[in-house]
Parts: sequence; C-alpha cells; structure tokens
Amino acid sequence: MKTAILTSVFAVLVSTMNLGARNIITYSNVESGEFGVKKEYVSINKETSKPESKGYYHYDRKGNIVEKTVSIWNDEKGWENLVTYTYQYGDANKVTYITCTRWDKDNARWSEKSDVTVHIYNDKDEFLTTKRVQVENKAAFDLVSQK
Repeated sequence: MKTAILTSVFAVLVSTMNLGARNIITYSNVESGEFGVKKEYVSINKETSKPESKGYYHYDRKGNIVEKTVSIWNDEKGWENLVTYTYQYGDANKVTYITCTRWDKDNARWSEKSDVTVHIYNDKDEFLTTKRVQVENKAAFDLVSQK
C-alpha cells in the first residue's frame, strides 16, 4: 500500500515537472580558445518567446570549471545578474576554493561580501571537509591553502 502511494506521489511530481519543462527551450553557445572553453546557455519560454535565464560557464584547458554566472531576464532592464561563482584549484588539480558573490540589485553591482567555501584535504590529497567563510571584496585577498 505504501509503495502504491509513494509511486503515485512520485508520478504526479514528475508529471508536474514535465509540464513546466515543456514550455522551456534552451539554446547554447560554445566557444573554445587558448584559455579553455566558454559556454552560455539561454532558456526561453516557448509560449511567450521571452528569455528567462542565462548561465555562463568558463572551463580551463584541463576541463575544470573556473567561473559560473547566472542571470535572469528583466523586461525593463534586460539581463540581471543573480550570482557568480569562481573556482580555484590546488596542485593536485582538486578544487580548493569556491567563491560565491551575489548581485546587489540596490546598488547595481556585485556585493561587497563573498562567501568562500574552503575545501580541506589531508597530506594524501584526500578530501576531509569544507569550511565556509565570508570575505570583504573591497580589497584583493589571497587565500593560502594548507594541509
């Protein structure tokens, strides 16, 4: 009985998600160069032909993601940034920092503070944990990776 109820709930959820997804079409643009690959994805509502969201991704020559920026469409202003992520990698080509900066709508610029997720590894470059810190963007900052 529980399985039948769970299956029914799951089927309804999937159907609802599919209804919303049918009205969206995503266009992509991929550009390769000496500094890696840049990808841009724009989602458009099929019924209204209006853009909805845009994702920009930059990958280095090793295939590591370096930057991700998400924007949404504003009918009055055009594309509005939401959030940007930057990724830094250590000597073992493992992510060491992910910096998340949100768009400050009131001041029409990136926030003065960013959240940095530090990835911590042991001496064998095995992942241990993450730690989240907030930094001020007013001055340049360098984070030093330690084991």
